[in-house]
Amino acid sequence: MAKTNEVVPSISLSSWDYISPGFEIVHPDSSFPNMIIGDINNCYWSYLRRDIPHKWYVDKDEPFIGFLNRDEVHILYNTALKFAGKKALEIGCLRGWSACHLALGGVELDVIDPFLAREDVYESISNSLRLANVLDSVNLVAGYSPQKVEELAKELQHKWSLIFIDGDHESPAPLNDTIVCEPLAEDDALILFHDLTSPDVAQGLDYLKEKGWNTIVYQTMQIMGAAWRGNIEPIKHQPDPKINWNLPEHLQHYSVSGL
Repeated sequence: MAKTNEVVPSISLSSWDYISPGFEIVHPDSSFPNMIIGDINNCYWSYLRRDIPHKWYVDKDEPFIGFLNRDEVHILYNTALKFAGKKALEIGCLRGWSACHLALGGVELDVIDPFLAREDVYESISNSLRLANVLDSVNLVAGYSPQKVEELAKELQHKWSLIFIDGDHESPAPLNDTIVCEPLAEDDALILFHDLTSPDVAQGLDYLKEKGWNTIVYQTMQIMGAAWRGNIEPIKHQPDPKINWNLPEHLQHYSVSGL
């Protein structure tokens, strides 16, 4: 198996551990010893797409909440490569799986999550990022968005070029996170969303579309989306051709990458 933070041309993946063709691939699994393949029947969230057979990963201590799957974290990683050396922000990190992929892409990452106030969570995430050799480029901040986003921007005196919103998924939280982030994004910036299967989360992408940002969605298990402005382009993604994809009604007005 490839070293934790080494880009590899190919790795052995099962047929249901899809990664879009053309993506650079990293495989930091050894840095997450508590990560296991989850049982979707343990998740009661109504917006989990149980009909998509891609592997659903969880932390064995919290088996009810899913990580981004393999394809989704590679959207993060390959997007981060376009912003290497620039400032990035992540709202909501669970156990650090997504943060690790962003940091492996070379960004200087600030992470805001209220669960970082828990010593066991902070230590688990820090240990994983240390094993992946990216801890020095990640600033872990305990706190609730959107308030902590404003506080951190004032404290650090910088804006962010890449923002990933994956915090509280219940309305109005995703919209409020988006509203606070928009003026704190650089002129050339891209904002990513996860779990657009939920119309509550989609309110954030809708807001940016209405504000004139360019938008696109990625057909993944939980549907990701990107909004961007200025001199930047989102990565191109090819949905798994083995799956008969559908788009929820609340996303019908969006273009889908690769389709």
